[in-house]
Amino acid sequence: MKMALIILLIFGGMNFSSILVRAEQIQGPSLMKMVEKFKPSNAILIKADRPSSAKPIQFYDFNHDEQKEIIITYEIKAKEQPSPSQFGVMILKKEKDGNWRKLFNDHVQGVDLDFSVLADITGNGVNDYLWGVTIGAATGSQLKVIHWNGTSFKEIADEPYHKIDLVKGNKKLGIAAWHMYLGDSHLVDVLKWNGEKLVYDQELYSTYYPIIEKFYKNKIRKLDAWYYWYCLADAQIKANSFDEASKSIKKGK
Repeated sequence: MKMALIILLIFGGMNFSSILVRAEQIQGPSLMKMVEKFKPSNAILIKADRPSSAKPIQFYDFNHDEQKEIIITYEIKAKEQPSPSQFGVMILKKEKDGNWRKLFNDHVQGVDLDFSVLADITGNGVNDYLWGVTIGAATGSQLKVIHWNGTSFKEIADEPYHKIDLVKGNKKLGIAAWHMYLGDSHLVDVLKWNGEKLVYDQELYSTYYPIIEKFYKNKIRKLDAWYYWYCLADAQIKANSFDEASKSIKKGK
């Protein structure tokens, strides 16, 4: 069977996402038949670039009924290339009668599906779904946080970014959003859910700060540019390292 897939790839022009779909069909034809029923006919299943473990089909029991919901990510390519594609996410739930129902569906126009992960951002013990679509090189990407409120899915936050990380702190989880400043330099915000929205969190920033510091010291070692010092100073101020920030500002003049 593996040899047959390789032959199809070579002679049929299949892309990687198509292989994933066919592999799922081989392993679970009933699952793929159901997915095909709900997704747009002109859409292809795709995995996000990050994390490396991301898959086009994910499973998670949001409402703790011992029946996992299905999260699907897909792309609808523009008819005229290289126009942006439509990237979509869909969440399906199996009802007590055995039928599947679409509970959530959203689309974002962009050039790439950058991020797709389950993480408990709200801190209520239930994972939220985070997905990010790259809009363009200069514009960056747009992150969306999808939350299950007990009866339905709702988008509770969106955040622009150029690079993104999850930050684990003491009994809380945050988001590190890197925003492009100049060239390959970035200003970084570390955000936490406060019950209503994503807000700056100093404790999580201090936890994440060593990663930012290492990034800029490596950059400065190769090129002693003022904008690296500026962004490093910004991070040091946010981490309450004011003496170090003062030194960075002087070095960057």
